[in-house]
Amino acid sequence: MKISLASLKQFFLFTLASTLGLLSSNDSSGQSFLIGGFGEGIYSSKLESDGKMSEPKLVVEQKLPAFFAFHPKLDVLYAVTETGKSDPTAPAAITAYRFDRNDLTAGKAPTLTFLNTQTIDGDSPCHVSLDATGEFLAVANYTSGSVVVFPVGSDGSIKPLTSMVVHKGSGANKQRQEKPHAHCAFWDPSNRYLLVCDLGLDKVFVYDLDRKTGQLKMTSDMPLAPGSGPRHLAFHPNGKWVFVVNELNMTLTTATWDASSAKLKEIQTVSTLPVDAKGDNFSTAEVLVHPSGRFVYSSNRGHHTIASYRVDDQSGKLTPTAHTLSGGKTPRNFRITPKGDFLLAENQESNSVYSFRVNMETGLLEPTGFSVKAPAPACIKFFER
Repeated sequence: MKISLASLKQFFLFTLASTLGLLSSNDSSGQSFLIGGFGEGIYSSKLESDGKMSEPKLVVEQKLPAFFAFHPKLDVLYAVTETGKSDPTAPAAITAYRFDRNDLTAGKAPTLTFLNTQTIDGDSPCHVSLDATGEFLAVANYTSGSVVVFPVGSDGSIKPLTSMVVHKGSGANKQRQEKPHAHCAFWDPSNRYLLVCDLGLDKVFVYDLDRKTGQLKMTSDMPLAPGSGPRHLAFHPNGKWVFVVNELNMTLTTATWDASSAKLKEIQTVSTLPVDAKGDNFSTAEVLVHPSGRFVYSSNRGHHTIASYRVDDQSGKLTPTAHTLSGGKTPRNFRITPKGDFLLAENQESNSVYSFRVNMETGLLEPTGFSVKAPAPACIKFFER
C-alpha cells in the first residue's frame, strides 16, 4: 500500500507527540466512556483534559458486546450480543443494565447491574438504537438481514419483540452481497421514522413505526450505487441532511431528509480515500457528525485512517480536508466527545484506542500521543446526558 506524503507527516507528528507527551489544557476532564467489542465484555475508561485515558477496566462480562446505546432518559445501557440465534452458550440477544449516573458524571467506572435480556430471532445483531422517548429500541441483524423492534418498559427493561422485518434480495458484489445485511437502524429527528442501512442490498430503507402496536411499515427507500454497501449513517444537527458511509466502494454519500414525505434524496457521493491510495483490502466502518455540524468524519479500515470533511452550511455537501492515521490497524468505530473537542479512534486489529484533539476551527485532528489497550474494540460511548 502506498502512503501519501500527508499520511507520512501525520505519522511523524503522531510519533513525535507520543515521544514528547505533548499536553495542553482543555475542559473535558474526567469524561467517562464505555468500550465494547469482541473481548470479554464492556470496559470503562476516562478521558482527561490532555487526551490521556485511564486503563480500561472490565465492568461487566458479556459475550461479544459489539454495539450498545444509552437510554435517553433513564440510567440504563443496552448492549447486543453479536452471535447467532442458535449459539449454544450465548444466543443473539439484547441486554439491559442499570448504572449509577453519578459514577459517570464524576468520572468513575460505573457498576453495570443486569436488568433483563431478550433473545433475538436473528443472527449477528450489530447495531442498537433507542428512540428519543426511550419507548422503543431497534436492532439491526447483519447475517440474517433483519430489523427487530422491542418496546421498553418505564423502568428501562426490554419487553418482548413487537416487530421483525426481514429484507430480501442480493447485490452486485457476489462475495459480500449474496443476501441482505442490515447494518444499522437509526431513528430520525422527528422520532417517527427508522432508517436502516442494508449493506447487501445497496439501499437505505425508511420505516414508519406505529407506536400503538410497535409495528414497522416501509414507506420508502434510497438506492445507492451498485456494490456500494451502505453501512452506517449520521444525521446533521439541523435534521435535514444525512451522511451514509458505504463500506464496499469506500464512499460517503450526502442525502437530504424530508420528514414530511419520509424520503431521502442523494445529492453527493465522495471518496473516503485520498487520490493516491493504493490497495485492495479497504473498507469503511463509521461516520459521525461533529456537534457543531461543521465537520464530518469517517473511518477507513485497511488504510488505517480517519477521513475529515468540511460541511457546506448551505447545501450539506462535503469537501474532504484530511486523512489522519488512526494510530493502529483497522479503525472500526470512533467517537467524538459531547463538546466536540476530542475524537477517540478504536483500532480493532491492534487492540487499541487513540485520542485526538479536534481543532474547533478547521475540524482537523491532532494526535495527543496517548493511547490505551482494549481487546478488539468495536464501540465507544460517552455519557452525554
